[in-house]
Amino acid sequence: MRQQLQPAIPGNSFRNTLRVLVAQQEQAARDVLADRVQETMGLQADAVNTASAVRKLLEVHTGEFVLAVVDTRLPDAPNGEVLETLISNKVPTIVLSSRIDDAVVERLQDKHIIDCVLKRNDEDINLIADIVQRTLQNHRRKIIFYSNNDFNRKNIRQLLDIHRYTVIDVRNEAETRRQLENNPDTSLVLLDHATIESDELRLINGLRQHYRREDLSIAVVCETLNSDSSARMLRAGATDVILKQHQTNEFYYRIQQCVESIERVREIKYSATRDPLTGIYNRDYLFEVGETMYASAQRGDIKLTLAMIEIDDFDSITTRYGIEVSNEVMRTIAPILKDELRANDILARYKAGTFVCLASNVGNHNAIMVFERVRQKIAKTIVESDAHVLSISGSIGASTYPDETLITMIGNAQSALNLSKSQGGNCVTVEN
Repeated sequence: MRQQLQPAIPGNSFRNTLRVLVAQQEQAARDVLADRVQETMGLQADAVNTASAVRKLLEVHTGEFVLAVVDTRLPDAPNGEVLETLISNKVPTIVLSSRIDDAVVERLQDKHIIDCVLKRNDEDINLIADIVQRTLQNHRRKIIFYSNNDFNRKNIRQLLDIHRYTVIDVRNEAETRRQLENNPDTSLVLLDHATIESDELRLINGLRQHYRREDLSIAVVCETLNSDSSARMLRAGATDVILKQHQTNEFYYRIQQCVESIERVREIKYSATRDPLTGIYNRDYLFEVGETMYASAQRGDIKLTLAMIEIDDFDSITTRYGIEVSNEVMRTIAPILKDELRANDILARYKAGTFVCLASNVGNHNAIMVFERVRQKIAKTIVESDAHVLSISGSIGASTYPDETLITMIGNAQSALNLSKSQGGNCVTVEN
Protein backbone atom coordinates (compact mmCIF):
# COMPACT_ATOMS: atom_id res chain seq x y z
CA MET A 1 0.00 0.00 0.00
CA ARG A 2 1.24 3.47 -0.81
CA GLN A 3 0.33 6.58 1.09
CA GLN A 4 0.38 10.08 -0.35
CA LEU A 5 1.60 13.04 1.64
CA GLN A 6 -0.88 15.91 1.55
CA PRO A 7 0.21 18.61 1.68
CA ALA A 8 3.92 18.52 0.84
CA ILE A 9 6.19 19.13 3.81
CA PRO A 10 8.04 22.46 3.70
CA GLY A 11 11.79 22.08 3.82
CA ASN A 12 11.81 18.32 3.22
CA SER A 13 12.76 16.81 -0.11
CA PHE A 14 11.00 13.45 0.26
CA ARG A 15 8.88 12.28 -2.62
CA ASN A 16 5.19 11.48 -2.25
CA THR A 17 5.54 7.69 -1.95
CA LEU A 18 6.26 6.56 1.59
CA ARG A 19 8.53 3.52 1.82
CA VAL A 20 10.26 2.14 4.90
CA LEU A 21 13.29 -0.13 4.54
CA VAL A 22 13.74 -2.91 7.10
CA ALA A 23 17.10 -4.76 7.09
CA GLN A 24 17.53 -7.37 9.80
CA GLN A 25 19.01 -10.84 10.14
CA GLU A 26 16.26 -12.51 12.16
CA GLN A 27 13.40 -13.34 9.82
CA ALA A 28 10.69 -13.47 12.51
CA ALA A 29 11.50 -10.03 13.91
CA ARG A 30 11.97 -8.63 10.39
CA ASP A 31 8.59 -9.89 9.20
CA VAL A 32 6.75 -8.75 12.33
CA LEU A 33 8.13 -5.22 12.02
CA ALA A 34 7.39 -5.04 8.29
CA ASP A 35 3.82 -6.23 8.88
CA ARG A 36 3.36 -3.70 11.69
CA VAL A 37 4.55 -0.86 9.44
CA GLN A 38 2.27 -1.91 6.58
CA GLU A 39 -0.86 -2.82 8.51
CA THR A 40 -1.00 -0.15 11.21
CA MET A 41 0.69 2.74 9.40
CA GLY A 42 -0.40 2.07 5.83
CA LEU A 43 3.13 2.31 4.45
CA GLN A 44 5.10 0.20 2.01
CA ALA A 45 7.68 -1.84 3.97
CA ASP A 46 10.56 -3.51 2.10
CA ALA A 47 12.15 -6.17 4.30
CA VAL A 48 15.57 -7.68 3.48
CA ASN A 49 18.40 -9.37 5.37
CA THR A 50 21.58 -8.33 3.55
CA ALA A 51 23.47 -5.15 2.75
CA SER A 52 23.53 -6.04 -0.93
CA ALA A 53 19.73 -6.20 -0.93
CA VAL A 54 19.66 -2.78 0.74
CA ARG A 55 21.86 -1.32 -2.01
CA LYS A 56 19.66 -2.84 -4.71
CA LEU A 57 16.48 -1.41 -3.16
CA LEU A 58 18.06 2.03 -2.94
CA GLU A 59 18.98 1.83 -6.64
CA VAL A 60 15.53 0.68 -7.75
CA HIS A 61 13.60 3.09 -5.52
CA THR A 62 15.89 6.09 -5.52
CA GLY A 63 14.57 8.87 -3.31
CA GLU A 64 11.51 6.92 -2.13
CA PHE A 65 12.72 5.70 1.27
CA VAL A 66 11.80 8.11 4.02
CA LEU A 67 13.08 5.86 6.78
CA ALA A 68 15.16 2.76 7.37
CA VAL A 69 15.36 0.34 10.31
CA VAL A 70 18.69 -1.45 10.02
CA ASP A 71 20.66 -4.05 11.95
CA THR A 72 24.33 -3.12 12.30
CA ARG A 73 25.28 -6.78 11.84
CA LEU A 74 24.14 -8.22 8.55
CA PRO A 75 25.67 -11.38 7.01
CA ASP A 76 27.57 -9.42 4.34
CA ALA A 77 28.12 -6.34 6.53
CA PRO A 78 28.98 -7.57 10.06
CA ASN A 79 30.52 -4.29 11.24
CA GLY A 80 27.76 -1.85 10.36
CA GLU A 81 29.03 -1.10 6.86
CA VAL A 82 25.44 -0.83 5.65
CA LEU A 83 25.11 2.44 7.55
CA GLU A 84 27.54 4.12 5.17
CA THR A 85 25.29 3.19 2.26
CA LEU A 86 22.22 4.64 3.93
CA ILE A 87 24.01 7.80 5.07
CA SER A 88 25.39 8.44 1.60
CA ASN A 89 21.85 8.12 0.24
CA LYS A 90 20.60 10.49 2.97
CA VAL A 91 18.06 8.00 4.31
CA PRO A 92 17.04 8.71 7.94
CA THR A 93 17.92 5.56 9.84
CA ILE A 94 16.97 3.83 13.08
CA VAL A 95 19.86 1.61 14.10
CA LEU A 96 19.49 -1.80 15.75
CA SER A 97 22.61 -3.00 17.52
CA SER A 98 23.42 -5.84 19.89
CA ARG A 99 26.17 -3.71 21.43
CA ILE A 100 27.05 -0.03 21.53
CA ASP A 101 30.80 0.08 20.86
CA ASP A 102 32.99 3.02 19.81
CA ALA A 103 32.51 2.31 16.13
CA VAL A 104 28.74 2.37 16.46
CA VAL A 105 28.84 5.52 18.58
CA GLU A 106 30.96 7.28 15.95
CA ARG A 107 28.48 6.42 13.22
CA LEU A 108 25.58 7.56 15.38
CA GLN A 109 26.90 11.12 15.31
CA ASP A 110 25.83 11.46 11.70
CA LYS A 111 22.76 13.64 11.39
CA HIS A 112 20.93 10.96 9.38
CA ILE A 113 20.88 8.54 12.31
CA ILE A 114 17.60 9.09 14.13
CA ASP A 115 17.98 6.69 17.04
CA CYS A 116 19.71 3.54 18.24
CA VAL A 117 17.79 0.64 19.77
CA LEU A 118 19.75 -1.94 21.72
CA LYS A 119 18.76 -5.37 20.45
CA ARG A 120 17.57 -7.85 23.01
CA ASN A 121 16.61 -11.48 22.82
CA ASP A 122 12.99 -10.39 23.16
CA GLU A 123 13.25 -7.73 20.45
CA ASP A 124 10.97 -4.84 21.36
CA ILE A 125 9.05 -4.43 18.13
CA ASN A 126 6.62 -2.03 19.77
CA LEU A 127 9.44 0.35 20.71
CA ILE A 128 10.85 0.34 17.19
CA ALA A 129 7.42 0.75 15.62
CA ASP A 130 6.69 3.67 17.96
CA ILE A 131 9.89 5.44 16.89
CA VAL A 132 8.99 4.88 13.23
CA GLN A 133 5.46 6.17 13.74
CA ARG A 134 6.58 9.20 15.75
CA THR A 135 9.13 10.18 13.11
CA LEU A 136 6.66 9.85 10.27
CA GLN A 137 4.10 11.93 12.14
CA ASN A 138 6.52 14.76 12.89
CA HIS A 139 5.36 16.66 9.81
CA ARG A 140 2.28 17.60 11.87
CA ARG A 141 4.50 19.27 14.47
CA LYS A 142 5.48 22.85 13.71
CA ILE A 143 8.71 24.52 14.76
CA ILE A 144 9.40 28.22 14.18
CA PHE A 145 13.16 28.70 13.77
CA TYR A 146 14.42 32.25 14.36
CA SER A 147 17.85 32.90 12.85
CA ASN A 148 19.36 35.42 10.45
CA ASN A 149 22.64 33.48 10.25
CA ASP A 150 22.60 31.54 6.97
CA PHE A 151 25.21 29.02 8.11
CA ASN A 152 23.39 28.21 11.36
CA ARG A 153 20.05 28.09 9.60
CA LYS A 154 21.29 25.56 7.05
CA ASN A 155 22.85 23.26 9.67
CA ILE A 156 19.92 23.30 12.09
CA ARG A 157 17.38 22.94 9.28
CA GLN A 158 19.15 19.82 8.05
CA LEU A 159 18.83 18.26 11.49
CA LEU A 160 15.15 19.15 11.83
CA ASP A 161 14.27 18.15 8.27
CA ILE A 162 15.71 14.67 8.70
CA HIS A 163 13.17 14.15 11.49
CA ARG A 164 10.46 15.50 9.18
CA TYR A 165 9.37 18.41 11.36
CA THR A 166 7.53 21.22 9.59
CA VAL A 167 9.93 24.14 10.04
CA ILE A 168 8.97 27.78 9.53
CA ASP A 169 11.99 30.05 9.05
CA VAL A 170 11.87 33.61 10.41
CA ARG A 171 14.52 36.33 10.51
CA ASN A 172 13.18 38.87 13.00
CA GLU A 173 11.00 39.22 16.07
CA ALA A 174 8.03 40.72 14.23
CA GLU A 175 7.95 37.79 11.82
CA THR A 176 8.18 35.37 14.76
CA ARG A 177 5.08 36.87 16.35
CA ARG A 178 3.23 36.99 13.04
CA GLN A 179 3.92 33.33 12.35
CA LEU A 180 2.78 32.37 15.86
CA GLU A 181 -0.51 34.16 15.23
CA ASN A 182 -0.91 32.47 11.84
CA ASN A 183 0.13 29.06 13.21
CA PRO A 184 -1.43 28.69 16.67
CA ASP A 185 -0.64 24.96 16.64
CA THR A 186 3.13 25.66 16.72
CA SER A 187 4.81 23.53 19.39
CA LEU A 188 8.27 25.10 19.59
CA VAL A 189 10.03 28.38 18.90
CA LEU A 190 13.72 27.63 18.37
CA LEU A 191 15.99 30.65 18.79
CA ASP A 192 19.50 30.93 17.38
CA HIS A 193 21.53 32.49 20.21
CA ALA A 194 23.96 34.03 17.73
CA THR A 195 21.05 36.05 16.34
CA ILE A 196 19.45 37.22 19.61
CA GLU A 197 22.48 37.25 21.92
CA SER A 198 22.16 40.90 22.96
CA ASP A 199 18.39 40.74 23.38
CA GLU A 200 17.69 37.19 24.49
CA LEU A 201 15.97 37.87 27.81
CA ARG A 202 13.66 40.57 26.45
CA LEU A 203 12.59 38.37 23.54
CA ILE A 204 11.91 35.31 25.72
CA ASN A 205 10.08 37.42 28.29
CA GLY A 206 8.04 39.05 25.54
CA LEU A 207 6.94 35.70 24.13
CA ARG A 208 6.04 34.42 27.58
CA GLN A 209 3.71 37.36 28.12
CA HIS A 210 1.48 35.87 25.41
CA TYR A 211 2.31 32.15 25.52
CA ARG A 212 2.50 30.16 28.74
CA ARG A 213 4.95 27.31 29.26
CA GLU A 214 2.18 24.76 28.80
CA ASP A 215 1.12 26.40 25.51
CA LEU A 216 4.48 26.80 23.76
CA SER A 217 8.03 25.54 24.17
CA ILE A 218 10.92 27.98 23.67
CA ALA A 219 14.43 26.61 23.18
CA VAL A 220 17.71 28.45 22.54
CA VAL A 221 20.55 26.92 20.51
CA CYS A 222 23.98 28.23 21.56
CA GLU A 223 27.56 27.87 20.31
CA THR A 224 28.97 28.18 23.83
CA LEU A 225 27.27 28.69 27.14
CA ASN A 226 28.05 29.38 30.77
CA SER A 227 25.78 28.30 33.62
CA ASP A 228 24.78 31.87 34.56
CA SER A 229 23.58 32.67 31.04
CA SER A 230 21.69 29.38 30.83
CA ALA A 231 20.01 30.00 34.20
CA ARG A 232 18.94 33.51 33.14
CA MET A 233 17.31 32.24 29.97
CA LEU A 234 15.53 29.45 31.83
CA ARG A 235 14.27 31.91 34.44
CA ALA A 236 13.06 34.21 31.66
CA GLY A 237 10.90 31.38 30.36
CA ALA A 238 13.02 29.20 28.07
CA THR A 239 12.05 25.55 28.12
CA ASP A 240 15.58 24.38 27.27
CA VAL A 241 19.01 25.67 26.30
CA ILE A 242 20.80 23.45 23.77
CA LEU A 243 24.51 23.50 22.96
CA LYS A 244 25.40 22.94 19.30
CA GLN A 245 28.31 20.82 20.54
CA HIS A 246 25.83 18.31 21.95
CA GLN A 247 25.88 14.98 20.19
CA THR A 248 23.39 14.84 17.34
CA ASN A 249 21.14 12.30 19.06
CA GLU A 250 21.04 14.47 22.22
CA PHE A 251 19.95 17.45 20.11
CA TYR A 252 17.14 15.33 18.71
CA TYR A 253 16.01 14.13 22.15
CA ARG A 254 15.90 17.68 23.51
CA ILE A 255 13.85 18.91 20.54
CA GLN A 256 11.56 15.90 20.89
CA GLN A 257 11.00 16.58 24.59
CA CYS A 258 10.17 20.24 23.92
CA VAL A 259 7.66 19.33 21.22
CA GLU A 260 6.05 16.34 22.91
CA SER A 261 5.61 18.08 26.26
CA ILE A 262 3.35 20.63 24.54
CA GLU A 263 1.60 17.88 22.63
CA ARG A 264 0.77 16.01 25.84
CA VAL A 265 -0.72 19.14 27.41
CA ARG A 266 -2.81 19.75 24.28
CA GLU A 267 -4.06 16.17 24.35
CA ILE A 268 -5.10 16.58 28.00
CA LYS A 269 -6.86 19.86 27.25
CA TYR A 270 -8.56 18.32 24.22
CA SER A 271 -9.82 15.35 26.24
CA ALA A 272 -11.08 17.66 29.00
CA THR A 273 -13.28 19.61 26.58
CA ARG A 274 -14.57 16.79 24.36
CA ASP A 275 -17.39 14.28 24.55
CA PRO A 276 -15.66 10.88 24.31
CA LEU A 277 -18.45 9.32 22.23
CA THR A 278 -18.91 11.92 19.50
CA GLY A 279 -15.67 13.94 19.65
CA ILE A 280 -17.55 17.26 19.76
CA TYR A 281 -17.43 19.65 22.72
CA ASN A 282 -18.81 18.51 26.06
CA ARG A 283 -21.21 20.18 28.48
CA ASP A 284 -18.43 21.71 30.62
CA TYR A 285 -16.90 23.46 27.62
CA LEU A 286 -20.33 24.64 26.51
CA PHE A 287 -20.82 26.53 29.76
CA GLU A 288 -17.24 27.83 29.79
CA VAL A 289 -17.33 29.37 26.31
CA GLY A 290 -21.05 30.06 26.53
CA GLU A 291 -20.61 32.50 29.40
CA THR A 292 -18.10 34.48 27.31
CA MET A 293 -20.37 34.56 24.25
CA TYR A 294 -23.39 35.41 26.41
CA ALA A 295 -21.53 38.35 27.99
CA SER A 296 -20.71 39.66 24.49
CA ALA A 297 -24.38 39.37 23.53
CA GLN A 298 -25.45 41.23 26.67
CA ARG A 299 -23.09 44.09 25.76
CA GLY A 300 -24.56 44.17 22.27
CA ASP A 301 -21.30 43.12 20.60
CA ILE A 302 -22.91 40.08 18.93
CA LYS A 303 -26.29 38.50 18.36
CA LEU A 304 -26.57 35.09 19.99
CA THR A 305 -28.83 32.15 19.25
CA LEU A 306 -28.89 29.07 21.48
CA ALA A 307 -30.50 25.97 20.01
CA MET A 308 -31.25 22.58 21.57
CA ILE A 309 -31.34 19.71 19.07
CA GLU A 310 -32.80 16.44 20.32
CA ILE A 311 -33.10 13.11 18.52
CA ASP A 312 -36.76 12.13 18.52
CA ASP A 313 -37.66 9.06 20.63
CA PHE A 314 -34.03 8.62 21.67
CA ASP A 315 -34.91 6.82 24.91
CA SER A 316 -37.14 4.43 22.97
CA ILE A 317 -34.30 3.70 20.54
CA THR A 318 -32.04 2.83 23.47
CA THR A 319 -34.68 0.64 25.13
CA ARG A 320 -35.63 -1.21 21.95
CA TYR A 321 -32.27 -1.63 20.23
CA GLY A 322 -29.72 -1.21 23.01
CA ILE A 323 -27.05 1.29 23.99
CA GLU A 324 -24.71 0.44 21.11
CA VAL A 325 -27.33 1.39 18.53
CA SER A 326 -28.21 4.67 20.30
CA ASN A 327 -24.48 5.43 20.56
CA GLU A 328 -24.16 4.88 16.83
CA VAL A 329 -27.01 7.34 16.28
CA MET A 330 -25.09 10.02 18.18
CA ARG A 331 -21.81 9.20 16.41
CA THR A 332 -23.57 9.47 13.05
CA ILE A 333 -25.44 12.71 13.77
CA ALA A 334 -22.58 14.70 15.38
CA PRO A 335 -20.46 15.17 12.20
CA ILE A 336 -23.60 15.91 10.16
CA LEU A 337 -24.49 18.75 12.52
CA LYS A 338 -20.93 20.08 12.40
CA ASP A 339 -21.02 20.12 8.60
CA GLU A 340 -24.33 21.99 8.54
CA LEU A 341 -23.25 24.62 11.07
CA ARG A 342 -20.55 27.26 10.63
CA ALA A 343 -16.98 26.69 11.75
CA ASN A 344 -17.24 29.35 14.49
CA ASP A 345 -20.52 27.97 15.92
CA ILE A 346 -20.10 25.98 19.13
CA LEU A 347 -21.69 22.52 19.03
CA ALA A 348 -21.73 20.45 22.22
CA ARG A 349 -23.35 17.29 23.52
CA TYR A 350 -25.66 18.44 26.30
CA LYS A 351 -27.06 15.11 27.49
CA ALA A 352 -27.87 11.59 26.21
CA GLY A 353 -29.67 12.41 22.96
CA THR A 354 -29.40 16.19 22.98
CA PHE A 355 -27.01 18.67 21.40
CA VAL A 356 -26.73 22.40 22.04
CA CYS A 357 -25.51 24.90 19.45
CA LEU A 358 -24.31 28.43 20.22
CA ALA A 359 -24.46 30.49 17.04
CA SER A 360 -23.18 34.07 16.96
CA ASN A 361 -24.74 36.76 14.78
CA VAL A 362 -27.76 34.63 13.91
CA GLY A 363 -31.01 36.52 14.44
CA ASN A 364 -34.58 35.23 14.58
CA HIS A 365 -35.20 35.01 10.83
CA ASN A 366 -31.80 33.44 10.08
CA ALA A 367 -32.23 31.00 12.98
CA ILE A 368 -35.41 29.61 11.42
CA MET A 369 -33.64 29.02 8.10
CA VAL A 370 -30.46 27.59 9.64
CA PHE A 371 -32.13 25.12 11.95
CA GLU A 372 -34.83 24.13 9.49
CA ARG A 373 -31.98 23.10 7.19
CA VAL A 374 -30.44 21.14 10.08
CA ARG A 375 -33.78 19.44 10.80
CA GLN A 376 -34.15 18.37 7.17
CA LYS A 377 -30.62 16.97 7.15
CA ILE A 378 -31.30 14.87 10.25
CA ALA A 379 -34.56 13.58 8.74
CA LYS A 380 -32.70 12.34 5.65
CA THR A 381 -30.16 10.42 7.75
CA ILE A 382 -30.10 6.62 7.87
CA VAL A 383 -28.23 4.99 10.76
CA GLU A 384 -26.85 1.48 10.34
CA SER A 385 -25.69 -0.48 13.37
CA ASP A 386 -25.22 -4.26 13.34
CA ALA A 387 -28.38 -5.67 11.76
CA HIS A 388 -30.44 -2.54 12.40
CA VAL A 389 -31.21 0.21 9.88
CA LEU A 390 -32.95 3.24 11.39
CA SER A 391 -34.54 6.34 9.93
CA ILE A 392 -34.38 9.13 12.50
CA SER A 393 -35.62 12.67 13.00
CA GLY A 394 -34.86 15.55 15.33
CA SER A 395 -36.76 18.27 17.18
CA ILE A 396 -35.19 21.70 17.64
CA GLY A 397 -35.90 24.57 19.98
CA ALA A 398 -34.00 27.87 19.80
CA SER A 399 -33.80 31.09 21.77
CA THR A 400 -32.54 34.25 20.07
CA TYR A 401 -32.81 36.63 23.02
CA PRO A 402 -30.01 36.85 25.65
CA ASP A 403 -32.21 36.72 28.75
CA GLU A 404 -31.08 37.42 32.32
CA THR A 405 -28.51 34.60 32.40
CA LEU A 406 -27.13 31.90 30.12
CA ILE A 407 -29.05 29.34 32.19
CA THR A 408 -32.27 31.25 31.54
CA MET A 409 -31.50 31.27 27.82
CA ILE A 410 -30.98 27.50 27.92
CA GLY A 411 -34.32 27.18 29.71
CA ASN A 412 -36.00 29.22 26.99
CA ALA A 413 -34.51 26.96 24.32
CA GLN A 414 -35.72 23.93 26.27
CA SER A 415 -39.24 25.35 26.36
CA ALA A 416 -39.14 25.89 22.60
CA LEU A 417 -37.85 22.32 22.17
CA ASN A 418 -40.72 20.99 24.31
CA LEU A 419 -43.18 22.82 22.05
CA SER A 420 -41.59 21.17 18.99
CA LYS A 421 -41.92 17.75 20.63
CA SER A 422 -45.54 18.40 21.65
CA GLN A 423 -46.35 18.99 17.98
CA GLY A 424 -45.20 15.48 17.11
CA GLY A 425 -41.46 16.15 16.76
CA ASN A 426 -39.39 16.63 13.63
CA CYS A 427 -39.95 20.40 13.64
CA VAL A 428 -38.30 23.68 14.67
CA THR A 429 -39.56 26.26 17.14
CA VAL A 430 -37.72 29.58 17.58
CA GLU A 431 -38.49 31.77 20.57
CA ASN A 432 -38.20 35.54 19.96
